Amino acid sequence: METRIPGQRSLLKDILQRWIHTGTAGVENPRVRRGIVIINTLSLLTAFLIAVVASLLYWYTGSLLILVPAAIECACWVGVIYLNHSKRHSLANLATLVIHCTFAVYFGSILGNAMPIEMITAFLLTFLIGASFIVFKHKTLRLITLLAALTLLLAVEANHFFQIVTPIYVVPANMPIIKMACWAGMLALMGYVTYFLIRQNDMFLRENEALLQALQEADAAKTKFLRETSHEIRTPLNAVFGIAQLLNERKMQIGDPALREEIDYLYAASYLSREIINNVLDLAKIEAGMLDEPHPAPLRLRESLEASVAINRYVANTRNVRIQLRIDPQLPEWVLTDRIFLAKIVNNLLSNAVKFAPAGSLVEVEMTRQEGRLQGTVRNDGTIRADKLASMFQPFVAERNGEVEGTGLGLQITRQLTERLGGEVAAENQLGQTVFRFYLPLAAAEVPKEHAAPVPRAVRFDGYTVLVVEDDLISRHVLQRYLSDSGAVALMAESGEEGLRMLAVTTPDLVISDSHLPGIQGAELLEHIRRQPALRHLPVIISSGDAFNEARESMLRLGASDYLVKPFLYSDLQSLLEKHLPVRRAQIAQ
Repeated sequence: METRIPGQRSLLKDILQRWIHTGTAGVENPRVRRGIVIINTLSLLTAFLIAVVASLLYWYTGSLLILVPAAIECACWVGVIYLNHSKRHSLANLATLVIHCTFAVYFGSILGNAMPIEMITAFLLTFLIGASFIVFKHKTLRLITLLAALTLLLAVEANHFFQIVTPIYVVPANMPIIKMACWAGMLALMGYVTYFLIRQNDMFLRENEALLQALQEADAAKTKFLRETSHEIRTPLNAVFGIAQLLNERKMQIGDPALREEIDYLYAASYLSREIINNVLDLAKIEAGMLDEPHPAPLRLRESLEASVAINRYVANTRNVRIQLRIDPQLPEWVLTDRIFLAKIVNNLLSNAVKFAPAGSLVEVEMTRQEGRLQGTVRNDGTIRADKLASMFQPFVAERNGEVEGTGLGLQITRQLTERLGGEVAAENQLGQTVFRFYLPLAAAEVPKEHAAPVPRAVRFDGYTVLVVEDDLISRHVLQRYLSDSGAVALMAESGEEGLRMLAVTTPDLVISDSHLPGIQGAELLEHIRRQPALRHLPVIISSGDAFNEARESMLRLGASDYLVKPFLYSDLQSLLEKHLPVRRAQIAQ
């Protein structure tokens, strides 16, 4: 006999497993498979408990009102498993709840005080609500189940109070045993449902944690890819944009009008490429929650707006589009806001208007005061489809006008920037035009001391020496031309090692170094310079294609005087040269 027991147990286990997994064949969704297994297990457990408890109750009462319904209920649970076997899973789920409700109310009514009302209430609430959350995924079905549970509770309470159904007679001496049997059966079912609720909750938590980890890893990989790709694109683009700027400055020396026009096209195209790359980076910062915080400072409003208009006029000219700027004279000359944020907002809206305005049309830019706020309005001819207006400020939602198309990033970034400044932006169609309006807090600022009186600013750097450490040949050439044209002596080094050798024999007034170099990197070069007492105060500008804040902050912590992101405007480089070269000359004089 002992040698046959393991085989019997194995056979019994196989039979149970087949019953429990009935109907799961061909079901690929793991959650659906789990639901089928739960229903089959619950059906088998309930049928077993009903058979045991009903047999005990029949033994003590001898009433067919218990035995026959119990047999019917057991048959119903077998029917539920058959429904799953027939792939009618939704019907099996519904039948599970209906059978439990029906027979819980029936036995609660027929047994009277042997099955206390509190026990039935606890069972209906725990089982119906708990099981509904396991079985049903739709909110409507869960709500229906909840309402059914409340309705059944009212019915049981009404029967308990009005005695609509006459309970069977139970000998008082047997009442404790019957109560214990009923409690045991219901507690077993409630425990089963509670166990699966806890297990399912734990499983969801594990799945969410795994999904979160996968998303974090994917986000980190995307950020790494974006940083590396951004640098690889920005370095050659910096050379192209640099050449375009040099040609643009000299175009009036060229007698051929067609060639001057082509220079305008080159400058406009390279400038647009620069803006697209910057927008992609800004969107990545927004998604990662790493967008720069605004730093309000006094800003001359007209000067900032005119600079944005001037830059976009190059692109507008290539499409024969005119730009008109109007500023309310009642606005303060100096306002308190973030210079970079405001410039990006205006540039994005203006470049978008220029891009989609019909050739030969007018783009209007207007700044006014509206209810104590700064209101900026950008208008261009042509309208946006009504179905697009609602999603204009979502990423990658781009409109097309038959001639050009956009990435759909600029407007999303504009919305984020305006919200960071405490404002808002909206778009509408108005009288055959597309109108973008943004609103920002308006606060007048005091004139900074350095602007209280006009101070002549250096435009040439005669007598200054600048060391450029750059491995890209074209970037080196462009920087050398720009510095030489400005009057400075440009020393060129192809690597960090060569730069250190040149610093050993000469002391320039300023160093411009790329961050990514063959051999010694820009950070190591910077550390070498800062460790030497004679060079400790030498201004060092790091030029890099890595536009992430971490790279900038890392270089500044190492002692960089400034950080210039490629591709850069020569006006930005000019400002940095004007900022650091005179200070260096004053240090040497002391």
